[in-house]
Amino acid sequence: MNRIKMMGYGTRNVYLLGIVFVLLVQQRTTAQQELQPSDPEYYAMDREKIAFEDEHVLLFNHRGFISPRQFSVTQFTNVWFLPFASPRYEFNLNFYDKGTGRLIEDDVPTKWKSWVDDGESYDPLGSNFRPNSPSIMVTQDERWQPNRYERTATFHKEYNSKWVSFAAHSATNVSYDDNEVFIELTFTNRNSKKLEMTIIPNQVAEVMEKFSKTGAQSGDNEAKNIDAFTIGSSLAHVRVSSNIKETSEKGFEINIAPNQSKTYYFAVKFYDAKETPPAIVQADIGQRMEKADKKSREMLAWAHKNLPKFSSTNKKLEKYYYRCMLSVLMSRYENPNYISEVFWAVGTWPYTISWDTSYASDVIAMLDAESLKNTILTNFDQVRLKRTYVGWNGAYWDILYIQEPFALKIMLEAYLRHTGDYGIFDQEVAGKTVWGWMQAWVNELQTNYTNELGLMDVGYNTEKIIEIRTDGYNHAVPITNTLGIDLLYTMSDWAAKRNEKKKKETYFKDAEKLKGLVDTYLWNEELGWFDNYYPDGTKGTVWTYHLFDLLGTDYLPDHQAFRLVSHLQEGTFLGKFGVYSIARRDTVHWDLIDADWGGGGQYAGMPGRISRNLYAKGFAGKGWDVLRRNIRYVDHFPYLPQNPLIDAPIQDRSSMPLQISAGAGLEAIVFGTFGVDMQEDRLVIKPFNHEDIGEATLKDIEWKGRSFGVKLTRKTYSVYEGEQHIATKFYGESVTIE
Repeated sequence: MNRIKMMGYGTRNVYLLGIVFVLLVQQRTTAQQELQPSDPEYYAMDREKIAFEDEHVLLFNHRGFISPRQFSVTQFTNVWFLPFASPRYEFNLNFYDKGTGRLIEDDVPTKWKSWVDDGESYDPLGSNFRPNSPSIMVTQDERWQPNRYERTATFHKEYNSKWVSFAAHSATNVSYDDNEVFIELTFTNRNSKKLEMTIIPNQVAEVMEKFSKTGAQSGDNEAKNIDAFTIGSSLAHVRVSSNIKETSEKGFEINIAPNQSKTYYFAVKFYDAKETPPAIVQADIGQRMEKADKKSREMLAWAHKNLPKFSSTNKKLEKYYYRCMLSVLMSRYENPNYISEVFWAVGTWPYTISWDTSYASDVIAMLDAESLKNTILTNFDQVRLKRTYVGWNGAYWDILYIQEPFALKIMLEAYLRHTGDYGIFDQEVAGKTVWGWMQAWVNELQTNYTNELGLMDVGYNTEKIIEIRTDGYNHAVPITNTLGIDLLYTMSDWAAKRNEKKKKETYFKDAEKLKGLVDTYLWNEELGWFDNYYPDGTKGTVWTYHLFDLLGTDYLPDHQAFRLVSHLQEGTFLGKFGVYSIARRDTVHWDLIDADWGGGGQYAGMPGRISRNLYAKGFAGKGWDVLRRNIRYVDHFPYLPQNPLIDAPIQDRSSMPLQISAGAGLEAIVFGTFGVDMQEDRLVIKPFNHEDIGEATLKDIEWKGRSFGVKLTRKTYSVYEGEQHIATKFYGESVTIE
């Protein structure tokens, strides 16, 4: 009896050990399968959680982008494959069921918009059962990830005792190698009878453009239907191709046996009207789609490899770090039609602008320092003290933001910080060296933008600085003058580096003089703020967060820094998602629509830059306060938009859903929270921790060919070179590496 009991006990132990073993194997398998920021799936979001409208949801692959439509299985719009562009183009597939003679449509988004906006078309809520209403696909789940959009739908209807019942799944992405959109479409026939359908391409567009190096090409851009597969103007055509072998004058012919599934591939290509049209039947579309997916994965893996790896018990902060990375990566174009091999756009607008790029210049330098250098050179080549907007095919318009020289200084500092390559100053472009162009900018500021007092004066035009729709932020603006002081001090340092002693002394003297003028005429001791100074000698206070850029300089006296930071309070500058661009107390200038600089929202780069500057000035608590608010956007946006509102996660359609300046958030974590200070002859690390960050690690910090890591715990932090432990310190202490 005892022996039997012992055997039973042993058997039970073996059984329990088996369960434990299985659980351990499952746990290990799960850990092995855990998504990494190098995987597109890491960034996946259900469509209903994304706060963007359709035109702001992007499928991008470094050549161009499109926007998939919600509530459809196949529809997309907003096409940008420069030189081809058709932002109002709409594509979808419709399905004619031969068994019932019914057309099943998949353009619900356009029908719905027409119904709501002008009372035309049909109310989709009544479709499939209201008399005389169309039959439509019933959409279900939609999920976005970088360059892949998956959708599911169902159709289950009986017409005159005949059933049509099928499930549909689609995946959409865009090509890197050509101006193509790919769709993978899987049908499952749930019926007991064969499903026979004609798949009909539906393309609608008013215009089809093809641009050139000098702008829109001449010719008739009105789009017309050419055949069942093709639409186009005299400039550009679009053709729909498939791997479906049987075609008719109406579309592609398919049949699916009962309870069977089939997958079909489609390519929608934009091409020159003079070119030979692509074949309607193409066998390799699936392979091209896989190639596009592979390229997207390679680019994510490349970015993840070249940037410091961040992890934290605060998973929302971790997501924010990599959403910032993704936002910068999605601004990188490698389109062969562009003026540079790598073109860092401001976002979805096809321009490279130094001010926007400066917010992510450290990120770009870590990713690809050579491309940052070429962006700087492209700016000097195209701007030439006159133009700010450098398009994909060259500079446009004689519109100049006076921030140009300040932005270029930031970009040059980032390039030098990560490469130590001072030879860039001797590189010649557009008739001058880089050093010559920077001197020309100083001369421009001192000659054409300086008043009789010696203050920098941009004149009446507010748009020279930033776009605020109210007046008053003009003439002697504090940030232009204070950043001008910083520029002059930096020019003095660079001149010393070049052994140009006379220029060193001149720039230093000019900086000291301007600093004295700013303290005398612009500093408002009572308010703890810098005022505008106008030609008639009067002053005006504009409560703009633009002034917090001053915290990024190293000459600001402590008492002025403390006074400026004191205004970063809840309900004044601080709101739910970050920093109001105009403080709510400024009832003269606060504007809800012009959100990025006018009041009710923030420019994507500003919360990160402000946070980084606060950390650098020793205001770590405030730096984290700004950052922790900004990370809340990750619940609503898959990448960071240009000027979202502060009190609600809303991005207006008139502005961009993507901004390269979002890279400033990543920089705030690396150079702020982790206190990484890359100097020419040393690396200084002095991090900060906060209760809601918990434990965090930053690895692969590259400096002079060496790799370092920092681990934050509750009371102390540790620094490593590779896997070798260097030091463990209390917060407030620093580690210096030479």
